[in-house]
Amino acid sequence: MMSMNALQAYRYYLALRMHFTTDRYDIVKHKGRIKVSNASFMKHEAICKRLSKKFNDEELVNYLVSNFVSGDQWGGFFDPKAEDVYMSWKKRIESLSYTFTHDMKRILDNLNLIEFDQAKVFLVEKNVHPYIIRAYLGKEISIETLVILNKLFKFCDTFDNEIEETLVWPDISKLIRKYNPFVKVDKDKFHAILRGL
Repeated sequence: MMSMNALQAYRYYLALRMHFTTDRYDIVKHKGRIKVSNASFMKHEAICKRLSKKFNDEELVNYLVSNFVSGDQWGGFFDPKAEDVYMSWKKRIESLSYTFTHDMKRILDNLNLIEFDQAKVFLVEKNVHPYIIRAYLGKEISIETLVILNKLFKFCDTFDNEIEETLVWPDISKLIRKYNPFVKVDKDKFHAILRGL
C-alpha cells in the first residue's frame, strides 16, 4: 500500500467537500482539481497527516464520501464516529446487490406489488412525496438504492419537475446526483435483479 502525503489528503478532502456541499463544483467535471491555500492546509495538517498514514488514496476517498453521504458536512474530518460510518458504508457497498434486492423487496411488499411496476414505484401525487422518497426518509431503503434506481430510470428529472415542495426533495435530488459517480454498477445486472423479484 503506497501512502499519500498530508497535502494530497487535504486536496481530496477539499475537492469532495466542494462537490458534496456546493452546486458550483463537480468533481467529475473538474477532475478533482482544486486550489489549496497554504494557510488553510496548515490549519488541518495534523488531521491530514493522520488520515494519510491510515488510508491509501482510494480508501481515503471512500472514507470521505461515506461521511459526506451520511450528512456530515465535514466529511468525517472531525467526527469521532466517522470510522463507524465508513465501515457501515463499506458493508453496504460490498453487498450492493443484496442491499438493493432487499430494499426492492421491501418496496414491493409495502406497495402490495407482485412485480416491479415503474408507474407505481415512481408515482408522484400532489402534496405527497413518491413512496421511494418516503421509504428513504424513513430509513427503509438506502441512498444507494435510490442512486441505482436513478441510474436505471432517471426519475430525478421527473421528480424535479413534478414535486412542488422545496424543503426536502431538492436536497435529496442533489445528494443522489452528487453521489452518483461514486456508485459503480452494472446496469444490466440490476435490471435483471428487478426482473427476478
